[in-house]
Amino acid sequence: MSSNNNSSISLAINQLQSAFRYPSLILGFVLLIGGVLGNILNIILFIKVPNYKNNACSLYMFVRTFLDLYTLLAGLTTRILATGFQIDFTLINQVWCKTRFGSTEINIQSTYTLICLQAIDAFICSSSSAVVRQKSNIRTARYLITVALCFWSIHEIPYFIFQDLIIVGGTPMCITTNTIYAQYRSYVVFLGFNTAILITVISIFGFLTVQHMKTIAVTRTLSSLTKQTISMALFPIIAVLVFNAPYTAWSIYSLITANVAKDMYRRAVEQLITSFIATYGFGPYAVIVFLLSKQIFVLLFYSRVHFIAIVYQKDFEIN
Repeated sequence: MSSNNNSSISLAINQLQSAFRYPSLILGFVLLIGGVLGNILNIILFIKVPNYKNNACSLYMFVRTFLDLYTLLAGLTTRILATGFQIDFTLINQVWCKTRFGSTEINIQSTYTLICLQAIDAFICSSSSAVVRQKSNIRTARYLITVALCFWSIHEIPYFIFQDLIIVGGTPMCITTNTIYAQYRSYVVFLGFNTAILITVISIFGFLTVQHMKTIAVTRTLSSLTKQTISMALFPIIAVLVFNAPYTAWSIYSLITANVAKDMYRRAVEQLITSFIATYGFGPYAVIVFLLSKQIFVLLFYSRVHFIAIVYQKDFEIN
């Protein structure tokens, strides 16, 4: 009887694995291909629009494009190989086990920081006060970007130390070997930095920016180019909320039920859900570029029209 139950459970688990595998694989390829092409397109367009590169908000987006591209190539590509084709290099190579997660986390945390700075800068740029708008400048943005990259690079050093490839019950596992550091990442980094602080900052400043944009004074004061840039800065906020919400909810559930006794079927289901949500969590790095690419084309149009108008005006004055 027990043997029949185990066979039924194993069959059900295999069916679930098949059901989850293909949607997760398709989602991963869509995000990877679209995200990589979109990021490359954004880089090209950023370079071709001089006006667009010389303000703080656009600089945050420009730097983020490179971070997102690396996250997709190093993070999502290896996840697709592991979940879709059972090729996990972190279980084969110790160096890759140590560097893959740490380097990806540096990019992810830096991206989230730049999104927060971008939301704050959009709020400043949308102010009706010229004095407040002057607080947004390229020099400060460069300084903040440098500080953010240095801080997260130093912050993730323990990851390179404690992340290791070990054998548990004959099975290789790439895990954090220090329990205290693992708890720190679960409660402070994921729930604190990536959830509470991130969502609070972007929600508050995103809401205030929208309120600024609704006022007649701001609408008349800001140029079309500036308003377009501010609108672009609001897109990542929506993407982060949409794609991070399921991951956050599932992380909280996992922490709450960490010490709960679970049968084989429940563990298998939770593992599949975790894998799918982890792939889904790469959405902000890919979906944002779809939106930005469309907006940058519009911005490129504004920039070129503005340039042609200036040249025409000068020619007219000379003649």
